[in-house]
Amino acid sequence: MSDSSRPAGTDSSGLSGLPEHSDPDTTGLFAVGRPTPLGTYLRELWSRRDYLLRVPVEELRVQHANTFLGNLWLLLNPTLQVAVYLLVFGVLIELDRGVDDYLAFLTVGVFVFHQVQRTVSSGARSVVTNVGLIRALQFPRAALPVGSAIGQLLSFAPVLIVMLIVTVAHGHAPDLRWLALPGLLAAVTSFGLGAGLAAARANHTYRDLEQLLPFLFRLLFYLSGVLYSVDHFVDHDGLRALFALNPLYCLITAWRWALLGTETPVLVWIGTVGWPIITLGAGFLAFRAREATYGSGS
Repeated sequence: MSDSSRPAGTDSSGLSGLPEHSDPDTTGLFAVGRPTPLGTYLRELWSRRDYLLRVPVEELRVQHANTFLGNLWLLLNPTLQVAVYLLVFGVLIELDRGVDDYLAFLTVGVFVFHQVQRTVSSGARSVVTNVGLIRALQFPRAALPVGSAIGQLLSFAPVLIVMLIVTVAHGHAPDLRWLALPGLLAAVTSFGLGAGLAAARANHTYRDLEQLLPFLFRLLFYLSGVLYSVDHFVDHDGLRALFALNPLYCLITAWRWALLGTETPVLVWIGTVGWPIITLGAGFLAFRAREATYGSGS
């Protein structure tokens, strides 16, 4: 097909239009109201991988462009959070009982928890803040929460470096458990993306969800063992087992196993693997089920 006869709106590199390599006998168009087949949808999403990487990188670059310290805040924010929590809960309230290296213990818990929170929260906002783009261009709407999750993953890189430095400084030298870190990072990102996809759908319909999310995460913060050792404060085995129903507790405990060598029950490992898979699948299906309504105000 020549450039002059190409249908309006096609673009081989951006969000809109059909992929450049589309079969000439297949337009990629389907009857109105009929959802795009899953395989085609995923191929279209993959064909826009350059966009999904480029936009988060640019957003990260300009995120703190107008501040004096610039992107150094990516390191300062989590570091200051840990300092505050250490002062309040480690010194004043003394929740460090039962934990030998409380600073490292706290650092891992706070950093992993807030990474999940940022991924879910940015995913929840991704559709409602891009309504203009949705109305102007045709593209897989899942690209929006996926792009926001990639952006949060990139911003986690300096935070991860700080976390590794803190753990090593407290005598936890790198060992074979560190080989699990890429998988644990994938688990955190997959869970955050899945929950973000579901939250994006819900937030498009009920805008109050964006206001409720901070309160929900504040509750989860205290129920996920971020600040304290569940094994020390919870004596009943049955109650400990219930913590495995909390995906954030499973993820945080698995990260502490990798970096600090803490014990991790089998149920926690099942949750660490299972929750990201279930959440990502369910979130993606929930997001697609209402995709045709995004940007329509319904």
